[in-house]
Amino acid sequence: MGMAKLIEFPIPRQSRASISQANMEGAPKSTTQLLIETPIIRHAMFLLAEAGGDVGIKLTDTGALNRKFVQTFWDQFSLDQDQRFRPMREIDCPEVARIRELLEIKEYVQIANRSLRLTARGIGALKDGPTFQLYRNLFDAGLLVWNWACEDRFPEFEFIQNSGAEMIEKLWHWPNSTLTAVEFSDGLFHLVNEHGEAVHMTYQDGPLLGFDTYEAMVHCLNLRFFVRFCVPFGILVDLGPARWMMSPKDLYQRSEFFISDFPRAFGAAEDQ
Repeated sequence: MGMAKLIEFPIPRQSRASISQANMEGAPKSTTQLLIETPIIRHAMFLLAEAGGDVGIKLTDTGALNRKFVQTFWDQFSLDQDQRFRPMREIDCPEVARIRELLEIKEYVQIANRSLRLTARGIGALKDGPTFQLYRNLFDAGLLVWNWACEDRFPEFEFIQNSGAEMIEKLWHWPNSTLTAVEFSDGLFHLVNEHGEAVHMTYQDGPLLGFDTYEAMVHCLNLRFFVRFCVPFGILVDLGPARWMMSPKDLYQRSEFFISDFPRAFGAAEDQ
């Protein structure tokens, strides 16, 4: 028996492009307090402000963000973390590496004279402040370009990120205010037997016995979709305490931003 993906949500299906690119130019540019408070917007505005200084953000000989900036960023956004693990390099701080890549993908920043500096688009974004347009562009890069699987040691499992738009739709129609990755994954993944029939899987607690298992897929979805995408983009709120080890049974809540303002970011409702 081999592992396979089976996604059949009881909701209207959309293409990956339809969520991220629908009415991209016509959607509102304004902002709300909930948008301002989303982690990805806070991270973006911090980096844009630093890159907008006279010398930009100095880079190391290898092209990485310098230690002072990395630690300033970490101190700003990770005060609840153990200070013994304060990062020294960009690669050691996933949050700063992610926002740099997203802003580079969307051409808000660029490398010039061994510094990370604002482009014309970046200058405009810094002047405008947090807007739905900035969120929309970062979301587009995060959903379709940025690699959720970066250095996570799981198999490729490309279908997880490839199903991002459908999973967001499932979150939109989720019947409860809270959820776990174990609950969310139920019905997403099936074993396929020798007859090609889908066999429903049940999550079993305990250490992972291998990566070609249902439990491994649930762990992977928890890390890539919940932790690395939904939380920074303000879709889910992590209800647990600060911790280094994540579990598929950790409790999350659909955010107020996701419920009230997320559709507006893509022009699904009139700006008020």
